[in-house]
Amino acid sequence: MKLKHLQAYITTLRQGVMSENTVYSQTLSLLPMYEVSPEGEGPFPVIIQFVHAMGIDDSAKKVCQDLAKEGYYAVAYDPYLNGKYNFQTRSDKIIFDGYDVTLNWLAANPKADMSRLGAIGFCMGGRHGYLANANYDNLKAVVSYYGFPQRGPDELSTPQNRISEFSAPNLSIFGTEDRGIPMDAVHAYKNASEAANPAHKSVIYEGAGHGFLNHNSRNHHAEASEQAWKETLDFFAQYLQ
Repeated sequence: MKLKHLQAYITTLRQGVMSENTVYSQTLSLLPMYEVSPEGEGPFPVIIQFVHAMGIDDSAKKVCQDLAKEGYYAVAYDPYLNGKYNFQTRSDKIIFDGYDVTLNWLAANPKADMSRLGAIGFCMGGRHGYLANANYDNLKAVVSYYGFPQRGPDELSTPQNRISEFSAPNLSIFGTEDRGIPMDAVHAYKNASEAANPAHKSVIYEGAGHGFLNHNSRNHHAEASEQAWKETLDFFAQYLQ
């Protein structure tokens, strides 16, 4: 698949080099991407972010920046075009078409070590992280934040039903005050996933609601965020470093 940069805005960060790219592809006419690379030549382990419904906003960018500080080449992509598609046109197919484009784009990047590939996702992106873990065998670690394991338009699109197909260890982050994910669904997923593979891990934060890692959210929970991010970094270090 041939990929072409439409535009790249380069600025220097203390932690590395940041660029915002729009990529043309044969599959998707337009695919916004946000990347942050650590300083140095690499190659670096790669983490792809499955974004939440708001697309590549400040919180998604901060996740990439914070991962780059730890030595990861971090990329977020958004085939929903930051809300350009209405709710009815959103689909898992669009997400995974974008994932395929992103994989091909990264494969041509000498800074990206695709043998050490991880994924992280938030909200709907957390669910997409689960499905990527089931549908692809190229991932070494996945972290899903409040990712709706009980939701899907059909059985094959519901993460709870795909646990046995996960190819990589999956860390799942939940909060007890998340109104979108009932605690019985959280415990059902936790019990089934940890029974299927001891490398899978679920952590539940007392008093935290949906989106609690997002520093711009009214549900931001500072203590849970600090602890969950440490869990995230420890998990990636175990499987990607």
